[in-house]
Amino acid sequence: MEVIWLILAILLFLGLSIAYWQKLKKEYIEYHSADSQNSQPRVEALTSKLQEQEIVLQSLPDLTQISLSSTTENQDFSDLELQLEELAKIGWAKDETCWISKPTLSCNDLSNKISPAQVIEILLAHARQFSPEFNVPYLIPRTIVEAMPSAAGQFEVDEEGWVTIKISPNFFDDRLAANAILAHEACHYILENSGIRYSDFYLNERYTDLCMFICGFGQIFLTGYRREPAQNQYRPGHRLGYLTDAEYQFANQYVIKLRELYKQKLQSKLNVKRKRLLQLVHGDESTLKRLVEYERLRSPDKLEELLYESAIDRLERGR
Repeated sequence: MEVIWLILAILLFLGLSIAYWQKLKKEYIEYHSADSQNSQPRVEALTSKLQEQEIVLQSLPDLTQISLSSTTENQDFSDLELQLEELAKIGWAKDETCWISKPTLSCNDLSNKISPAQVIEILLAHARQFSPEFNVPYLIPRTIVEAMPSAAGQFEVDEEGWVTIKISPNFFDDRLAANAILAHEACHYILENSGIRYSDFYLNERYTDLCMFICGFGQIFLTGYRREPAQNQYRPGHRLGYLTDAEYQFANQYVIKLRELYKQKLQSKLNVKRKRLLQLVHGDESTLKRLVEYERLRSPDKLEELLYESAIDRLERGR
Protein backbone atom coordinates (compact mmCIF):
# COMPACT_ATOMS: atom_id res chain seq x y z
CA MET A 1 0.00 0.00 0.00
CA GLU A 2 2.76 2.39 0.91
CA VAL A 3 4.51 1.60 -2.33
CA ILE A 4 1.41 2.56 -4.32
CA TRP A 5 1.11 5.94 -2.55
CA LEU A 6 4.83 6.59 -3.24
CA ILE A 7 4.36 5.88 -6.95
CA LEU A 8 1.34 8.21 -7.12
CA ALA A 9 3.31 10.99 -5.40
CA ILE A 10 6.15 10.65 -7.87
CA LEU A 11 3.75 10.79 -10.84
CA LEU A 12 2.06 13.87 -9.42
CA PHE A 13 5.42 15.59 -8.95
CA LEU A 14 6.48 14.79 -12.48
CA GLY A 15 3.19 16.09 -13.89
CA LEU A 16 3.46 19.38 -12.02
CA SER A 17 7.12 19.78 -13.13
CA ILE A 18 6.28 19.24 -16.79
CA ALA A 19 3.44 21.78 -16.64
CA TYR A 20 5.72 24.33 -14.94
CA TRP A 21 8.51 23.99 -17.55
CA GLN A 22 6.05 24.26 -20.41
CA LYS A 23 4.79 27.51 -18.93
CA LEU A 24 8.35 28.88 -18.62
CA LYS A 25 9.16 27.89 -22.21
CA LYS A 26 6.06 29.69 -23.50
CA GLU A 27 6.90 32.87 -21.56
CA TYR A 28 10.55 32.75 -22.82
CA ILE A 29 9.46 32.44 -26.44
CA GLU A 30 6.91 35.26 -26.12
CA TYR A 31 9.45 37.53 -24.40
CA HIS A 32 12.20 37.10 -27.00
CA SER A 33 9.75 37.36 -29.85
CA ALA A 34 8.61 40.76 -28.53
CA ASP A 35 12.24 41.88 -27.94
CA SER A 36 13.17 40.94 -31.49
CA GLN A 37 10.32 43.03 -32.89
CA ASN A 38 11.20 46.03 -30.70
CA SER A 39 14.92 45.95 -31.60
CA GLN A 40 14.44 45.85 -35.39
CA PRO A 41 13.74 49.62 -35.84
CA ARG A 42 16.92 50.45 -33.90
CA VAL A 43 19.03 48.56 -36.42
CA GLU A 44 17.22 50.21 -39.32
CA ALA A 45 17.65 53.64 -37.74
CA LEU A 46 21.37 53.10 -37.26
CA THR A 47 21.75 52.00 -40.88
CA SER A 48 19.84 55.06 -42.07
CA LYS A 49 22.17 57.38 -40.16
CA LEU A 50 25.20 55.77 -41.74
CA GLN A 51 23.73 56.19 -45.19
CA GLU A 52 22.95 59.85 -44.52
CA GLN A 53 26.50 60.38 -43.32
CA GLU A 54 27.85 58.86 -46.52
CA ILE A 55 25.70 61.22 -48.57
CA VAL A 56 26.96 64.22 -46.60
CA LEU A 57 30.58 63.18 -47.06
CA GLN A 58 30.12 62.75 -50.80
CA SER A 59 28.76 66.29 -51.09
CA LEU A 60 31.93 67.89 -49.68
CA PRO A 61 33.72 70.16 -52.21
CA ASP A 62 36.87 69.10 -54.04
CA LEU A 63 39.46 71.17 -52.19
CA THR A 64 41.84 71.08 -55.14
CA GLN A 65 39.35 73.10 -57.19
CA ILE A 66 39.24 76.05 -54.78
CA SER A 67 40.70 79.16 -56.38
CA LEU A 68 43.93 80.77 -55.24
CA SER A 69 42.11 83.75 -53.76
CA SER A 70 40.09 81.55 -51.40
CA THR A 71 43.13 79.59 -50.21
CA THR A 72 45.30 82.66 -49.60
CA GLU A 73 42.74 85.22 -48.53
CA ASN A 74 43.68 84.86 -44.86
CA GLN A 75 47.43 85.08 -45.47
CA ASP A 76 49.45 88.27 -45.25
CA PHE A 77 51.67 88.91 -48.29
CA SER A 78 52.37 92.58 -47.56
CA ASP A 79 56.13 92.00 -47.19
CA LEU A 80 56.17 90.09 -50.45
CA GLU A 81 54.38 92.95 -52.22
CA LEU A 82 56.92 95.50 -50.98
CA GLN A 83 59.86 93.32 -51.99
CA LEU A 84 58.45 92.68 -55.46
CA GLU A 85 57.73 96.40 -55.95
CA GLU A 86 61.26 97.23 -54.79
CA LEU A 87 62.81 94.88 -57.35
CA ALA A 88 60.45 96.08 -60.10
CA LYS A 89 61.36 99.71 -59.41
CA ILE A 90 65.04 98.84 -59.79
CA GLY A 91 64.83 96.46 -62.74
CA TRP A 92 61.97 97.49 -64.98
CA ALA A 93 62.12 100.16 -67.67
CA LYS A 94 61.79 103.78 -66.55
CA ASP A 95 60.56 104.99 -69.91
CA GLU A 96 57.79 103.86 -72.23
CA THR A 97 60.10 103.72 -75.26
CA CYS A 98 62.31 101.20 -73.43
CA TRP A 99 59.35 99.09 -72.35
CA ILE A 100 59.06 95.81 -74.21
CA SER A 101 55.78 93.93 -73.80
CA LYS A 102 57.55 90.61 -73.77
CA PRO A 103 55.76 87.54 -72.37
CA THR A 104 57.36 85.51 -69.62
CA LEU A 105 59.51 82.56 -70.62
CA SER A 106 57.86 79.16 -70.83
CA CYS A 107 59.14 75.61 -71.08
CA ASN A 108 58.57 75.74 -74.84
CA ASP A 109 61.32 78.38 -75.06
CA LEU A 110 63.86 75.93 -73.63
CA SER A 111 64.51 72.89 -75.77
CA ASN A 112 65.44 69.63 -74.07
CA LYS A 113 68.51 69.38 -76.28
CA ILE A 114 70.27 72.55 -75.15
CA SER A 115 73.00 72.56 -72.52
CA PRO A 116 72.78 74.26 -69.08
CA ALA A 117 75.05 77.04 -70.35
CA GLN A 118 72.68 77.67 -73.26
CA VAL A 119 69.74 77.81 -70.84
CA ILE A 120 71.59 80.48 -68.84
CA GLU A 121 72.27 82.40 -72.05
CA ILE A 122 68.55 82.38 -72.97
CA LEU A 123 67.56 83.43 -69.44
CA LEU A 124 69.98 86.37 -69.41
CA ALA A 125 68.90 87.51 -72.88
CA HIS A 126 65.28 87.47 -71.79
CA ALA A 127 66.00 89.38 -68.57
CA ARG A 128 67.91 92.01 -70.56
CA GLN A 129 64.67 92.91 -72.35
CA PHE A 130 62.15 92.13 -69.60
CA SER A 131 64.05 94.04 -66.87
CA PRO A 132 66.44 96.35 -68.75
CA GLU A 133 67.40 98.47 -65.74
CA PHE A 134 69.14 95.55 -64.06
CA ASN A 135 72.79 95.29 -64.96
CA VAL A 136 72.30 91.95 -66.71
CA PRO A 137 75.70 90.47 -67.58
CA TYR A 138 76.61 89.37 -71.09
CA LEU A 139 79.31 86.92 -70.05
CA ILE A 140 77.94 83.38 -69.75
CA PRO A 141 79.25 81.79 -66.54
CA ARG A 142 80.86 78.39 -66.36
CA THR A 143 78.14 75.82 -65.65
CA ILE A 144 79.10 72.44 -64.25
CA VAL A 145 77.36 69.35 -62.88
CA GLU A 146 78.74 68.50 -59.46
CA ALA A 147 77.52 66.50 -56.48
CA MET A 148 76.54 68.69 -53.53
CA PRO A 149 75.45 67.13 -50.22
CA SER A 150 72.79 69.68 -49.29
CA ALA A 151 72.07 71.81 -52.35
CA ALA A 152 70.40 71.43 -55.73
CA GLY A 153 72.33 74.33 -57.23
CA GLN A 154 75.02 76.79 -56.25
CA PHE A 155 76.29 80.20 -57.38
CA GLU A 156 79.98 80.93 -56.76
CA VAL A 157 82.26 83.90 -57.42
CA ASP A 158 86.00 83.32 -57.03
CA GLU A 159 88.62 85.84 -55.90
CA GLU A 160 89.15 87.07 -59.46
CA GLY A 161 85.43 87.60 -60.05
CA TRP A 162 84.82 84.56 -62.26
CA VAL A 163 81.36 83.07 -61.82
CA THR A 164 80.51 79.38 -61.66
CA ILE A 165 77.04 77.89 -61.49
CA LYS A 166 76.80 74.33 -60.19
CA ILE A 167 73.88 71.96 -60.53
CA SER A 168 73.48 68.67 -58.70
CA PRO A 169 73.50 65.51 -60.86
CA ASN A 170 70.41 64.37 -58.93
CA PHE A 171 68.41 66.95 -60.87
CA PHE A 172 70.28 66.93 -64.15
CA ASP A 173 68.13 64.15 -65.64
CA ASP A 174 64.95 66.09 -64.81
CA ARG A 175 65.03 68.95 -67.33
CA LEU A 176 62.17 70.88 -65.72
CA ALA A 177 63.85 70.77 -62.30
CA ALA A 178 67.24 71.62 -63.83
CA ASN A 179 65.74 74.66 -65.59
CA ALA A 180 64.13 75.79 -62.33
CA ILE A 181 67.50 75.58 -60.57
CA LEU A 182 69.23 77.48 -63.39
CA ALA A 183 66.55 80.21 -63.25
CA HIS A 184 67.29 80.74 -59.57
CA GLU A 185 71.07 80.75 -60.04
CA ALA A 186 70.79 83.11 -63.04
CA CYS A 187 69.00 85.58 -60.77
CA HIS A 188 71.87 85.33 -58.28
CA TYR A 189 74.13 86.34 -61.16
CA ILE A 190 71.88 89.24 -62.21
CA LEU A 191 71.45 90.62 -58.68
CA GLU A 192 75.16 90.23 -57.88
CA ASN A 193 76.10 92.06 -61.07
CA SER A 194 73.56 94.80 -60.24
CA GLY A 195 75.06 95.32 -56.77
CA ILE A 196 72.03 93.90 -54.96
CA ARG A 197 72.93 91.53 -52.17
CA TYR A 198 71.69 91.12 -48.60
CA SER A 199 73.90 90.03 -45.72
CA ASP A 200 71.18 87.81 -44.29
CA PHE A 201 71.39 84.52 -46.19
CA TYR A 202 67.70 83.65 -45.95
CA LEU A 203 66.56 87.15 -47.00
CA ASN A 204 69.01 87.15 -49.91
CA GLU A 205 67.67 83.82 -51.14
CA ARG A 206 64.06 84.99 -50.88
CA TYR A 207 64.87 88.10 -52.92
CA THR A 208 66.56 85.85 -55.48
CA ASP A 209 63.41 83.73 -55.71
CA LEU A 210 61.29 86.88 -56.23
CA CYS A 211 63.73 88.16 -58.83
CA MET A 212 62.80 85.19 -61.05
CA PHE A 213 59.29 86.60 -61.41
CA ILE A 214 60.55 90.17 -61.95
CA CYS A 215 62.82 88.89 -64.76
CA GLY A 216 60.10 86.80 -66.40
CA PHE A 217 61.34 83.36 -65.29
CA GLY A 218 58.34 82.62 -63.06
CA GLN A 219 56.72 79.96 -65.25
CA ILE A 220 60.04 78.19 -65.78
CA PHE A 221 60.50 77.87 -62.03
CA LEU A 222 56.91 76.96 -61.16
CA THR A 223 56.90 74.16 -63.73
CA GLY A 224 59.91 72.40 -62.24
CA TYR A 225 60.38 73.39 -58.61
CA ARG A 226 58.41 70.50 -57.13
CA ARG A 227 57.57 66.93 -58.02
CA GLU A 228 55.74 64.26 -56.09
CA PRO A 229 57.48 60.87 -55.73
CA ALA A 230 56.33 58.12 -58.07
CA GLN A 231 56.79 54.72 -56.43
CA ASN A 232 55.87 52.75 -59.53
CA GLN A 233 58.75 54.42 -61.40
CA TYR A 234 61.10 54.52 -58.39
CA ARG A 235 61.24 58.27 -58.89
CA PRO A 236 62.02 60.44 -55.84
CA GLY A 237 60.21 63.71 -55.24
CA HIS A 238 61.75 67.12 -54.73
CA ARG A 239 60.82 70.60 -53.61
CA LEU A 240 63.08 73.57 -54.43
CA GLY A 241 63.19 77.17 -53.28
CA TYR A 242 62.85 79.37 -50.20
CA LEU A 243 59.20 80.49 -50.41
CA THR A 244 56.03 78.58 -49.62
CA ASP A 245 53.80 77.27 -52.40
CA ALA A 246 51.26 79.99 -51.62
CA GLU A 247 53.97 82.67 -51.78
CA TYR A 248 55.14 81.46 -55.18
CA GLN A 249 51.60 81.53 -56.54
CA PHE A 250 51.01 84.98 -55.08
CA ALA A 251 54.28 86.32 -56.52
CA ASN A 252 53.40 85.02 -59.97
CA GLN A 253 49.92 86.59 -60.00
CA TYR A 254 51.03 89.83 -58.35
CA VAL A 255 53.81 90.46 -60.88
CA ILE A 256 51.35 90.00 -63.76
CA LYS A 257 49.09 92.69 -62.29
CA LEU A 258 51.99 94.90 -61.24
CA ARG A 259 53.51 94.83 -64.71
CA GLU A 260 50.26 95.94 -66.32
CA LEU A 261 49.85 98.80 -63.83
CA TYR A 262 53.51 99.78 -64.28
CA LYS A 263 53.08 99.98 -68.05
CA GLN A 264 49.97 102.14 -67.71
CA LYS A 265 51.80 104.47 -65.34
CA LEU A 266 54.66 104.93 -67.79
CA GLN A 267 52.23 105.64 -70.61
CA SER A 268 50.28 108.17 -68.58
CA LYS A 269 53.41 110.08 -67.49
CA LEU A 270 54.74 110.35 -71.02
CA ASN A 271 51.33 111.25 -72.40
CA VAL A 272 50.99 114.14 -69.95
CA LYS A 273 54.34 115.56 -71.09
CA ARG A 274 53.47 115.05 -74.74
CA LYS A 275 50.10 116.79 -74.41
CA ARG A 276 51.73 119.73 -72.66
CA LEU A 277 54.38 120.14 -75.35
CA LEU A 278 51.77 119.79 -78.10
CA GLN A 279 49.76 122.54 -76.42
CA LEU A 280 52.80 124.85 -76.37
CA VAL A 281 53.35 124.38 -80.13
CA HIS A 282 49.64 124.93 -80.85
CA GLY A 283 49.01 121.35 -81.96
CA ASP A 284 51.75 121.23 -84.58
CA GLU A 285 52.98 117.60 -84.62
CA SER A 286 55.95 118.29 -86.90
CA THR A 287 57.23 121.04 -84.58
CA LEU A 288 56.83 118.71 -81.58
CA LYS A 289 58.90 115.99 -83.27
CA ARG A 290 61.57 118.51 -84.29
CA LEU A 291 61.90 119.82 -80.72
CA VAL A 292 62.16 116.33 -79.24
CA GLU A 293 64.79 115.29 -81.80
CA TYR A 294 66.78 118.42 -80.99
CA GLU A 295 66.79 117.51 -77.31
CA ARG A 296 67.76 113.92 -78.18
CA LEU A 297 70.79 115.16 -80.15
CA ARG A 298 71.85 117.28 -77.19
CA SER A 299 71.33 114.49 -74.64
CA PRO A 300 71.22 111.08 -76.38
CA ASP A 301 71.20 109.18 -73.05
CA LYS A 302 68.15 110.94 -71.66
CA LEU A 303 64.89 109.08 -71.21
CA GLU A 304 62.02 110.01 -73.53
CA GLU A 305 60.07 111.62 -70.72
CA LEU A 306 63.04 113.84 -69.82
CA LEU A 307 63.46 114.90 -73.45
CA TYR A 308 59.88 116.20 -73.41
CA GLU A 309 60.54 117.94 -70.09
CA SER A 310 63.62 119.70 -71.53
CA ALA A 311 61.67 120.83 -74.63
CA ILE A 312 58.84 122.13 -72.46
CA ASP A 313 61.25 123.94 -70.15
CA ARG A 314 63.06 125.53 -73.09
CA LEU A 315 59.82 126.83 -74.61
CA GLU A 316 58.44 128.12 -71.33
CA ARG A 317 61.68 129.96 -70.47
CA GLY A 318 61.69 131.52 -73.95
CA ARG A 319 58.28 133.09 -73.47
